[in-house]
Amino acid sequence: MKLNLRILTALACLAVAACESRPPLVTMPAKREPHVLFTRASVLDVATGHMNAGVDVLISGDRIVAIGAQGSVTAPEGTRRIDASGATLLPGLIDSHGHVGNSSAPPWANEFPDPDRNLQSYLYCGVTTVLDPADLASEAYDRRDDVAAGKLLGPAIFTAGPMLTADGGHPVPVIDSLAPWWIRWYVRGQAVRQIDSPERAREAVAELHGESTDFIKVAVDSIPDGAPRIRRELLGAIVDEAHRRGLRAVAHIGTLADAIDAGESGIDAYMHMIYKDVLSPADVARVAAFKIPMVATMGVFENYALVGQRTREPSALEVETVAPEILAAFEAVPADGVPAIFRQYFDKLRTQRRQWRDNIRALREAGVTILAGSDTQSGVFPGPGLHREMALLIETGMTPADVIRAATLDAARFLQKSEDPDFGIVAPGKRADLLLVEGNPSFQIAALSRIRAVMKGGVVLERHAVARAPAAN
Repeated sequence: MKLNLRILTALACLAVAACESRPPLVTMPAKREPHVLFTRASVLDVATGHMNAGVDVLISGDRIVAIGAQGSVTAPEGTRRIDASGATLLPGLIDSHGHVGNSSAPPWANEFPDPDRNLQSYLYCGVTTVLDPADLASEAYDRRDDVAAGKLLGPAIFTAGPMLTADGGHPVPVIDSLAPWWIRWYVRGQAVRQIDSPERAREAVAELHGESTDFIKVAVDSIPDGAPRIRRELLGAIVDEAHRRGLRAVAHIGTLADAIDAGESGIDAYMHMIYKDVLSPADVARVAAFKIPMVATMGVFENYALVGQRTREPSALEVETVAPEILAAFEAVPADGVPAIFRQYFDKLRTQRRQWRDNIRALREAGVTILAGSDTQSGVFPGPGLHREMALLIETGMTPADVIRAATLDAARFLQKSEDPDFGIVAPGKRADLLLVEGNPSFQIAALSRIRAVMKGGVVLERHAVARAPAAN
């Protein structure tokens, strides 16, 4: 009998009395307007970085139907008008490495994942599309389909489902060290497919293809250091079988050797930057020659490098979307808060922070397309994590316009394998997944977090910040 993670989680919450009813972060309006007109907007052309001021944008159904100078767009009777003076209208953000089924609480908080809440948090923060490169079997596909059918409120999801890895490879050690013993067997079996032969590699891809997966995800990196790493011939069999079935494959990498093995195997995207090695000019040229996009995920490594090193200041979006007790739990790391197998790994990350920025800068200058992704997990919250990632990408020399394109048009082009995707840009005929923010984010990336409105599929969502207890007198 196939057990359902939502049922297991619900039972666990009942057992420990840890789950409480929480008001939603986003809701659908009571009445959906068939037409919406944004007036006096500054519209960001994410393809060029150019800002078009004084623009009216008409939405009908789930599509952008007209864009013109202020006062030039004729709207049907009864159209809802939104004054966008002083604000920028841009495409909804795309997180190219989100994990809908993860918990972002610290391990010592014993917080169970709440996927539905995660979906709301993404939307609250303006993330209207997520590539989830590793989630539990069946849960991932059902959730994706429920969102697409309008049964569940959330960003559009592209998912890889369970991750393929070496026998005992990442993330098996992570699951074994963090998951409670009584659910560990289930999570390991549903989240990972361990590969020990080319035949098993092809079987696993075939199984996921049968589940209607969007991508195949394979772990190449060794986490923690010394954990089993997938052999080259197994990696090649996975990618070959994926391509034979019309699927693209993405690889979790960490070293230069990981990137080369994955690149020579024909991988379609790197999930993570090369964060364990300092790249020479020759190394950069070799990786760039593959012409494979890279989802940097600087923020997740920065997060773990700084565990226990300084006070973690929550961002404004984290304060608005995360329960205060969870944010407070990060303030003091218990002596046993970090599993022993990860302490050395985190210490090493701390020494590598500068090289991450240098590697990304060099790879991008050599022509590698950098995409924005957060890698949602402990300390990396769904939605706020992408905003943190975008701020870090600025430190690699990318301009705000570059970073916004990495989280919109470039990501949409990759997801749809098209230079002219259905979303990721504000243009007539495109899907009306939009974000309205105060100020000019092409000048200051922090403006992206000053959200005035989020539109998903032509609907302006109602956003509800987490209620805070009043301050003591």
